Amino acid sequence: MKLVNSAEFTNVFNHRKRLSSSNLFLYYCPNKIGAYRLGFVVPKRIERLAVRRNYMRRSLREIFKIIFKKNKIQSFDFVVSIKKSFYKDDFNSLKIQIDNLLTKLP
Repeated sequence: MKLVNSAEFTNVFNHRKRLSSSNLFLYYCPNKIGAYRLGFVVPKRIERLAVRRNYMRRSLREIFKIIFKKNKIQSFDFVVSIKKSFYKDDFNSLKIQIDNLLTKLP
């Protein structure tokens, strides 16, 4: 599932729980739905080309899908904010970063 409207994003940001790695920030907030929801923030100041911003969103979505299938993490809303641009060569290192961040969750 994904976070859709700005109120859902604001709720996660206002919860003020954040983990960070070299490429991204991971904001999280517990929810009562019983399923995880994802939202992505890829600012234009980080990457000017829409093609690359969309690639980042797609690759992050795929990484989270793989990790959530393996770990069965539920009942959290996540907003992933990109700190530094990445492209195809960084996919495996990004997967390791996200996996390390999710192990730090309460």
